[in-house]
Amino acid sequence: MHGHQVAMIDADPQGSLTAWHSNGEHLQDIPLISDSSEAVVSKALKLAQTSLVLIDTAGFANRATIDIANIATTLLIPCRASGIDARSALKTIEIAQAINNERKTKARLKVVMTATNRSAIVGHIRNEMTGAGAEVLGCEVGQRSIYPECELLGSAPCFMGKSAQKAKDEMSALAVELTR
Repeated sequence: MHGHQVAMIDADPQGSLTAWHSNGEHLQDIPLISDSSEAVVSKALKLAQTSLVLIDTAGFANRATIDIANIATTLLIPCRASGIDARSALKTIEIAQAINNERKTKARLKVVMTATNRSAIVGHIRNEMTGAGAEVLGCEVGQRSIYPECELLGSAPCFMGKSAQKAKDEMSALAVELTR
């Protein structure tokens, strides 16, 4: 919607992005490579001519995830509003910072709060992530039923009509923050 060419790589052995992509028609115009092997890094480099290459990695530091972190320009770390997820995100930030220390050009570390609610813990977690050296995005991805519906239909909020307007606005805000 913002005029960028986009490609996606599913480097997560779980294959969630591949399953989501293959569930419907709306996302078929976005190229997807399903590969959880170490060779995914060379495929990512070959896609460098596209504006954005989104790579879904495992939620743990396997070899492919580390290799991707070594070439990424931005590392987007999702964090749900819970203590368990916050501790995991803090470990990811620590690993990303160690990788950045070895790089000539540093990757930007960004955290997006997901499945948020109106509890005070969201603000506390935001402060923890900022204190750890990551940029916490201003936009948040709320806990909305439309997101699992999109996954089941192989779609995205921008294709889901009026009932998905809040989710569409969240995704637009996320895209703007990621591309600036």
